[in-house]
Formats: sequence, C-alpha cells, structure tokens
Amino acid sequence: MANLVADLRKSGEHISAQVMRDLRAAKTMMEIFRADTSHSENRLRIEEYLSNIELCLVPLAEKRLGKSYVDEWLQKIADAQKRLQDWKTKEARRFPVGVPRDKTWVRIKPSNETPIEKIKHVSEQFGLKLQTQEDGYVLVIGEEHKVKEFVKKIAELLRGSHK
Repeated sequence: MANLVADLRKSGEHISAQVMRDLRAAKTMMEIFRADTSHSENRLRIEEYLSNIELCLVPLAEKRLGKSYVDEWLQKIADAQKRLQDWKTKEARRFPVGVPRDKTWVRIKPSNETPIEKIKHVSEQFGLKLQTQEDGYVLVIGEEHKVKEFVKKIAELLRGSHK
C-alpha cells in the first residue's frame, strides 16, 4: 500500500492525513503482530486499517493511474491476502499433534550452541521423548517437571558456552 501511495503522490494526487495515519498504524500493528501472534485482535485491526486504506486509494488510483494499474494492485492485494491465509494455516499447525494430554512439551530449534546431539543427550538424561518437526524444530515431550529440568539444563549449557 505504501508503494501505491508513493505512485499516487508522484502523479500529483493529494493523500489525506487519515489515510496516512491508517497506513502508519497498519505498519506498526504488523510489527507488533510479527512479534506476538497470540493476539488475534491485532490481525483484525490490521485488516481493518488496510480495508480503509484500500477503500480510499483504489478510486483515486483508477482516476489518476488507470484501470489496468488498479487491476494489478488488486491482484497484489489478493495475493497478499492468500499468503496471509496460508500463513495462518501454518501457524495453526504449529501446535504439536499427538502429544498426550498428560504430557508437557517444548519446542527447541537446534543451533551451533545447541546441536541436535546435545538436545538428544540432555533429553535422554531426563527420560524425555523427541520428535523432529518439518520446520527443523525439535519437540521435547514428557512429564512437566522433567521438561522444566530439561529447559534449565539447556539454559545452563547455553550460559556456559557464552562465557
């Protein structure tokens, strides 16, 4: 949308202060949502801001830049909304399937500081089950107190490797 605003300004079109406020608010809310996706109301707010911006800019763009330009932008918006839907589906799948209700779990991403071998070794010390997930994370599953001890041990190892 910011590129659409820039193109409209280049063509000499005045963009209202409200549209600019909504654009800034949408960008800010997107950053907040990227940092913490647990608040779905933020996503709804983003969609509301973007809809308001679209309602104002599309008629201006059609008048100043032509129907084919607007059609291209509407296609870009539709593609972005599809990617958002795909992303929501991926986010929804992140909750591990097949973990018994009486077990606790934690996801950990293997790295140079915590290679998969170290994660396996520590999890075996506590009798925890491991599952490697498609996205590269390792799911560590077990009794709550054992998972907590696992996390403490990994944290100790990380602190030791940073000294």
